[in-house]
Amino acid sequence: MNAPAASAPRSRVPCRRGGGFTLLELLVVIVIVAIIGTLALPSFLASIRSQHDTDLVTKLAQDIAWARGDAIAGWTVSLTLNADGSWSVADNAPGATSAALAEHSLSTAQLNADAPGASCAVSDCAGSTSSSCAATLSFDAMGMVSGAPAGVLSYANGATHSSLQIFSSGVVVENPCHAS
Repeated sequence: MNAPAASAPRSRVPCRRGGGFTLLELLVVIVIVAIIGTLALPSFLASIRSQHDTDLVTKLAQDIAWARGDAIAGWTVSLTLNADGSWSVADNAPGATSAALAEHSLSTAQLNADAPGASCAVSDCAGSTSSSCAATLSFDAMGMVSGAPAGVLSYANGATHSSLQIFSSGVVVENPCHAS
């Protein structure tokens, strides 16, 4: 009888794992991302609050410029600043509908939605508060304004704040304490 044929030794090919990640590697990455997110979140939220205050001051400056432009065009225009920082515009120009005037006003509800916790005060550049924001700005045909608060109008929300100053000439300067 024939002896069984000797079979060639089988070489073991190392088993390669797939190109994915192990569960442990994924968990480590998730923990690192969570730690970084926890550290960055307060700073991110503060920058959002600061941007809301800046947007608020920019909108007020634009609405003052719009009211001044209507006054130069020959219409009677006034802008009322309320103590809470909201404002409204009154204009006798033809076509000055309540919707158009609302576009250039900011109600208390809008203020609370856009910049919750924001407060308004009139101060000097050193930061000492002198009065509330309540004032009525009246514009004449030359664009001059009367009734403007004497000082810097500041909106604050926690540690962040933005400001503007309204001159009797009708010129508005944003962040006047830092202007060059």
